[in-house]
Amino acid sequence: MIIQEPIQAAIWHCLNHYAYSDAIFLAERLCAEFDSDESIFLLATCYYRSGKPSQAYTILSGKKIVSEKCKFLLARCCVDLHKLSEAETVLTGNVGDLISSSSCSSFIETIISDYGDSSPFALQLISHIWWRSERSHLAAEACRKALYLNPFLWQSFQDLCDRGVKPDPEPTKIFKVDNLDNFNKCLGSNSHVNSTPLSTYNLSYESVNTFNSSTPAQKMVNMSVPSSNSSISSGIQPFTPDMNNAKAIFVRPIGRKVKVINENAYSPLTPSFGVFPLENSDNLSVCSSQSMVLVPSATLNETNDQKFISKRSSKPVFSQSGNTSNINNLGTQQITMPSSPMSHVVRRSSRIITNNCSVKENTKSPNKKFASPKSATRKIKSGLIPKKSVFADITERHPKERGVVEVETLTLAQQALNLQKKTTEGLLSLLRDIGIAYLQLSKFNCKKAIQLFQSLPPRQYKTGFVLSMIGKAYCEQSDYLQSIKYFSEVKEHEPYRDTLMELYSTSLWHQQKEVALSALAQDMTALDRNSSSTWCVVGNCFSLQKEHQTAIKYFQRAIQVNPDFPYAYALLGNEYLVTEELEKAITCFQKAVKLDPRHYKSWYGIGAIYQKQERYELAEMHYKRALRINHSSALIMCHIAVVQNSMDKPDQALHTLHIALTLEPKHPMCKYQRAQIYSKLGKLPEALYELEELKEIVPKESLVYFLTGKVHKKLGNIHLALMNFNRATDLDPKGASNQIKEAIDPTNNQSPLDDSVALCQNGDGKIFLRRSGDGDVS
Repeated sequence: MIIQEPIQAAIWHCLNHYAYSDAIFLAERLCAEFDSDESIFLLATCYYRSGKPSQAYTILSGKKIVSEKCKFLLARCCVDLHKLSEAETVLTGNVGDLISSSSCSSFIETIISDYGDSSPFALQLISHIWWRSERSHLAAEACRKALYLNPFLWQSFQDLCDRGVKPDPEPTKIFKVDNLDNFNKCLGSNSHVNSTPLSTYNLSYESVNTFNSSTPAQKMVNMSVPSSNSSISSGIQPFTPDMNNAKAIFVRPIGRKVKVINENAYSPLTPSFGVFPLENSDNLSVCSSQSMVLVPSATLNETNDQKFISKRSSKPVFSQSGNTSNINNLGTQQITMPSSPMSHVVRRSSRIITNNCSVKENTKSPNKKFASPKSATRKIKSGLIPKKSVFADITERHPKERGVVEVETLTLAQQALNLQKKTTEGLLSLLRDIGIAYLQLSKFNCKKAIQLFQSLPPRQYKTGFVLSMIGKAYCEQSDYLQSIKYFSEVKEHEPYRDTLMELYSTSLWHQQKEVALSALAQDMTALDRNSSSTWCVVGNCFSLQKEHQTAIKYFQRAIQVNPDFPYAYALLGNEYLVTEELEKAITCFQKAVKLDPRHYKSWYGIGAIYQKQERYELAEMHYKRALRINHSSALIMCHIAVVQNSMDKPDQALHTLHIALTLEPKHPMCKYQRAQIYSKLGKLPEALYELEELKEIVPKESLVYFLTGKVHKKLGNIHLALMNFNRATDLDPKGASNQIKEAIDPTNNQSPLDDSVALCQNGDGKIFLRRSGDGDVS
């Protein structure tokens, strides 16, 4: 008969080492012997982790599962397979449709009660379902509660921002360690951070003895904790012990058992996050579980040279370049661990432990003493100290003395918990800064968002996420050159990143950079052909080369890879708009706004279709819908002004353009449209002023010179009109040809000063003057 626990351990060992086929094989053997929720869950987990959600779904749905972890995994499989209603039924128990705003709170409390430490993830999953089923109020409430329970769930915060829902509370309060009831829902029940009330601590006497047997110099621990007046380049307030003077062990109290972890068992020292302890079974001196506290220690006792912890080398094992340079400049506060009034008691205990309950290496016998090390470099392994011997000295002590030891133990535990909170607060403060910047970006306050992202610590600023957010902000501002600059840095630092590369390709498309866009398309197809971003990049590449049908094919493939990607629908709609397939275009834009109601580019695309159909009122309505989402877009305001001018509302159009140019004073399209309206209203000097400024902004735009020539022609400046028309023809011989012919037609566009003078165009496209009965005048 198979024993269940060893084979479970073997399966998890295979999963942790990515040996999925072996894990599946062993899990099938386990299920054959034990038809239980635990074995079914393990088998389904093996299939899910190996990238086969369909098989995991079939396994779980074919059984009558009871455990909450099986239900959660089944719901996750349903979401991956786009079976949202079934996923909701699994999580809510057939009451999903009955949940309203009033009953949402009680339902969320039920989820928390049922799923325990996994409840934040269950709430995040059901919020995703509710977002997709257009129940925004319920989804927002679930996201807020998930963040309250576990502020490390960044996706929940991002969903709130992307959907235009104000995070409640603000990011400054969401990402704050003081708001946490305990750490179990953040870090799991096996967390290194203690969530047990301090009154339950009962540390072993060894930890107190270890501390009190130290010399006064050893009791002083220098910690690089920033003072309130210090200026920190990283922007984080970490807990970073002095690597040379501080020694630490980690203990986990359970009754009177203590888990001791080697002083080397912590994560790399970083100026952002401080020290996180790392478990290693080789460094355990007494087996235990659950809570962990940090206790400073020196030598175990003064009578021998044996130590429970290995000697630290001068060079950190997990070193990071540049860490110490940032730490040296920090304003530090000296944190002194309290000295014990029981020094004589500690020495007595030291003698008792040394003489009566010492252990030899790799033995548990209490009758053997410590063996002297054979060499100075030999690593001494810690053994088990008998529980009775360890605590006998404390229990036999005078009650007053014993009370002092207990008070000191609680003081150490309190300090340890505070240090763990400082470490967690380091990460939360970083999330807080990023969250504030991301919130501004989601509100399309792009300039403010850029400033906040650029003020992040240098190591965080140079990551692909932050640089891509800055690139996105510049893209939203139509500053495509700056957007290209930051996205190119993303590819340089993280060539594996595919997130937001579709925006990078759009910026390259607007700047007509065919070579760079083609190179990006090749890199993306080599990186991941199952990414929708990849096919959006390829589609933009063919669109720039005017191969619109090929571009349409690749945008459709992007949608096939990810049917929930709004930007792919928007790009496909734009391509249909270029090819005059307006019905298909509007269908694509409508699908995009159904997936994301705040996708303003799709609302803008619908407005463009109605404008093309000369349905100006509908066009204005959809443009304004887009403007309500992105209130700082000068481009959308410009199109609203064009529509208003087409409806014979030039004054409203000028007012709209004035607001747009207040936001972006050098927006070329806004200035060009204002010049056109001025020309239409007969305000020719104002029109010329705008056009001359435009020549400085876009010196190679043919339409600017063409409109300038028309204005000069109205003013009677024939030679200046001739010069501007020729310049427009040189810049764009094909595009400007028809417009120039209309402007210089001798029968309809004669000079207002002399009816016998007209602007003409010869076969080579050159502009010249012709007088009635005379030869050509250049």
